[in-house]
Parts: sequence; structure tokens; C-alpha cells
Amino acid sequence: MLKSAKSERKTLTEIAQHELRQAITSGTFQPGSRLPTESELCEMLGVSRTVVREAMRVLEEDGLVARRQGVGTFVRNHPILKNLNFNFGITEMIESAGLRSGTGHLAIQNETADKEKAEQLRVEPGTPLITVERVRTADGRPVVYSLDTMTESLIKRAGFDPQLLLTESIYSLLQTSLGQVIEYGIARLLPVTAPQRVVEKLQLPPNALALYIVQTDYSSSDEPLVYSCEYHLPDAFDFIVWRRGPTRLQSSSNDGSK
Repeated sequence: MLKSAKSERKTLTEIAQHELRQAITSGTFQPGSRLPTESELCEMLGVSRTVVREAMRVLEEDGLVARRQGVGTFVRNHPILKNLNFNFGITEMIESAGLRSGTGHLAIQNETADKEKAEQLRVEPGTPLITVERVRTADGRPVVYSLDTMTESLIKRAGFDPQLLLTESIYSLLQTSLGQVIEYGIARLLPVTAPQRVVEKLQLPPNALALYIVQTDYSSSDEPLVYSCEYHLPDAFDFIVWRRGPTRLQSSSNDGSK
């Protein structure tokens, strides 16, 4: 049952969008089902049609719903969605799909910075680093193999036990231990043949393809904090990107041409 958006101290659009998102991820509105009409949602949420339309626009951009002209709006039959416009962790990504997030494997590696990691973390080559190797699961199924690298000095400064990463995200631990919030991340996406270790950890057939995401996360002061390499099981995810445009062409009358 949806709660009235007027009962919360946030913008009506934010609460309406949150309520609808929760109803979808919790299974109140099942994948493939048609959502109530705009007028019905207005009555259920206690908001205007404008608020409902804006909330639905956000959910459509996030890939949770699809509008069919003249038919209605439907909950997508989706796997795990990851909207690449937003930088959020694997745990949140899995749980937003209504699945149980877990860690099937955790290992801590001590190493020194090679050229690539030194450049990404802005340290000298040979700087002591700590890499967290994890296999993330969705309802017990291995879906992501990740390597998250930070400087040893950052880990010591944060003072958290890497074993906490069995149940918590690096983002949340950095925030609670250091007050360091990840402001943004810069990522590259590549389709690759999964290396042997990834094949083993994600239980893939030989020469299977994986989506490889390499990302560096930065603080609000542009300090690189985490360098990540992630191998995503291709059939478990639906990656979406909101693309603006195309840029409107100026009419010929504006430049005097014919």
C-alpha cells in the first residue's frame, strides 16, 4: 500500500518517487505488471498529476518502468539494473533489484603500486597498497568479481578492519570512519574475455565474456580514494545510460544561409 506523500517532510516528487520505487523493488508491483493510471496514483499518493509525472520520469530514466504509448506504464522485467549516471555501490545496486546482497569470497592483498595504480591514486610507484578481492552475490548467485585498491595509509587512517567488508561497502566505511564521501567516479567500460580467476570465482565457462569496469573514485576535494576493477556477469545486469540530446541544429535563417 502506498503512503500519502503529504506525510513526509521532503519534496512531494521525492517522496512519490521513493514510494513508487519501494513498491516496485518490494514486489508490490510485480515485474511485467501495469502500474495504476496517473489519476489512480495521484489519489493513492495524495499528490498532483504533475508530481506523479515527474516521479515516473525519474523511474523511467532509472530503467524501472517502461511507458507504452496508449497502453500504460509497466514495471520492467529487469535483471539487476545499474544506472551509470549515478555512482553507487554494488550492494545498493543488487538490493535495488529486490535481491539479497552477499559476499561469497573476501581476501585482503598487500602490494605495492605499479605504474597504472600509482597514476590513478596519485602516489609514487612502490607505495604500499591494500587490495580487497571480493565476489559479490545476488540471492547467493555470484555476479561480480571486484578488486578495490586503496593506499595502506588511507586504510590505517580510517582504522577499519577490512573484514567488515563482508557485510559493509567501502563507501559506507570510508564515510563512517573518515567522513570521506565519494563525490564522483570516473569509469571505463570494456567487454573482455574473463581471466581464469574470474572464470573460477563467477563459475563461468571457459572464454566467457564479462563486462569489465575500471573506475577511480574521488572525494569532494578531488582526492582519489579508491581504484576499482570489476568484472560483471553479463546476463545478470542491465546497464543503462541517460543520453542527452542530440544538440539542436540552428535553422538556416539564423546564419543568413539559404
